[in-house]
Amino acid sequence: MKNGELIKLTLETLKKRLNKNSELVCQNANGSFSTGKCVFNQPIQYEEIIRFQTKLKYELPIDYINFLMINNGCTLFEDSNFGGEILFYRLEEIESNTYEDNAEGFLKIGTIYQENIIINLKLYKKGEPNYLMVKDQHDHFLEAIKLESNFEIWFDRFIICQGEKFWNWKYQTAENYYKE
Repeated sequence: MKNGELIKLTLETLKKRLNKNSELVCQNANGSFSTGKCVFNQPIQYEEIIRFQTKLKYELPIDYINFLMINNGCTLFEDSNFGGEILFYRLEEIESNTYEDNAEGFLKIGTIYQENIIINLKLYKKGEPNYLMVKDQHDHFLEAIKLESNFEIWFDRFIICQGEKFWNWKYQTAENYYKE
């Protein structure tokens, strides 16, 4: 499989699993479940991506471009009773959501329960395939943690985990699980 192809397969499979109300039953951590709604925005035209990249002076990763050209952002696994906070921004929202000082070379592409998903454009420009990062919404970009992944592999795992923050699981050992 080539870089950029997995995102299409992941989104197609997710959309097939949705019922007529764009919802699916999600198995959550700790033995619970919820009904999550997924809403996908209309795709963006490639010309708009080119304009954005020109203004930004960085190229976007191909897998993320493919995501935008399939759906320009989305809301995932929104609980009908409690709402949700899994939002991938539309391209035109990214700039206004990447507002911290010294943000040059970083893009906030989404928010997941008070954490920001970030593309480190400097790493991508250097040819680093693992350019995706996460940070608490109050942290600076320099405090972001590498997710050791690109967007499409991370997104595929995120969908498989039905919106759970799987990247934090490594910190949840048997010793500390039962203390929380």
